[in-house]
Amino acid sequence: MPTMSRSSKPVVVQRHRVVPAQPWDILFLVSEVSSGVARGHFSPEGCGTRQAQIALALRCAKAILGRQWMLRRLFEPVQFVVVRSAKSTLGGALVVFSRNDDGQQVVTIECLVVESRFRRDGVGEALVRYFLTNAPEGAIVQCFCTPHSQGMQKLLKHLGFIRNHKVFVVNKGEGRILMPSHWIWCSGLSSLPLP
Repeated sequence: MPTMSRSSKPVVVQRHRVVPAQPWDILFLVSEVSSGVARGHFSPEGCGTRQAQIALALRCAKAILGRQWMLRRLFEPVQFVVVRSAKSTLGGALVVFSRNDDGQQVVTIECLVVESRFRRDGVGEALVRYFLTNAPEGAIVQCFCTPHSQGMQKLLKHLGFIRNHKVFVVNKGEGRILMPSHWIWCSGLSSLPLP
């Protein structure tokens, strides 16, 4: 089980509050990811189909239900958090916790979205810093980015992530699959000043 905080207490990161997502935030995340697929920010293979959207919505719901102590063991270790104002959700992120072959904890930012009116306002940074701040010592925080996610790549670089590999193409049968770039950050190894 992940060692990051799963409490329902909000964490203040810079000027935005990162809080656990609520059921109404699922629609926000799924709709932002769907529009991001159209702009090339997410893989069409992994997020572009109706079936993939339903699976994403179910993962978000499981993350919300997984916060309940009695239900925690039934679900995979996933966390869904958002930044919201008094009126609406500004951004959200879904992360998965796992361990690599060496037993090291890995926190994978599967998707991070920010409502278009609030981009370049620190919302995405608040979400990423939330996971970096709460990552246990020695954990790896990773993220995968398509070539069109230039803003996210700049943010990751700014926060001390290192690109492990660039985008590359894999030929599969008659088709081609674009493999996203891989960005990593290791707690205890980064010089990132965290709040």
